[in-house]
Amino acid sequence: MSEEQIVQLNVWIPKDLRDYIEGKKKRDNKPGMNIVIADLIRQERAREQGEIVEQQSLPVLQEVIRKEVRQALAEHRKNVRDDRAEEIEEQNTSIRKGFDRIAALTVNAIRNAGIGRRLSYSLLAKAYGSTFAVSAFEDAKEKAKRELLPKHTEEDEQ
Repeated sequence: MSEEQIVQLNVWIPKDLRDYIEGKKKRDNKPGMNIVIADLIRQERAREQGEIVEQQSLPVLQEVIRKEVRQALAEHRKNVRDDRAEEIEEQNTSIRKGFDRIAALTVNAIRNAGIGRRLSYSLLAKAYGSTFAVSAFEDAKEKAKRELLPKHTEEDEQ
């Protein structure tokens, strides 16, 4: 209070408020009621100014929070997209390996079937003659073709 300009304030207040100020002066060990009243006014002014600052800063704080949440969500979406892309790449690699394995097994089965057919033909031709071997080969080819075609039932034809 030493650097503040001091002015007189004459007001009438209820007795219970005056008694409160007197009690606060004694509790806080202040030299006069004017100091207690000045402190109460300063506290009220600070509270009001704080509310004004709070009200003025609330929209700014809300916008900052919205911005941070939007950024966090955008980053989360990017991370999820990256994770999904990585998982899809792993799945594609796994599927590609599976198809490569199936292709290798199919080629191996076809090669072995060709070898077996040639060996069987050679054995039949040596044992029974080439005419019988050709006939047996054609008969086996026709039976295999019938087994591979879809079976027709009476229900399918109707």
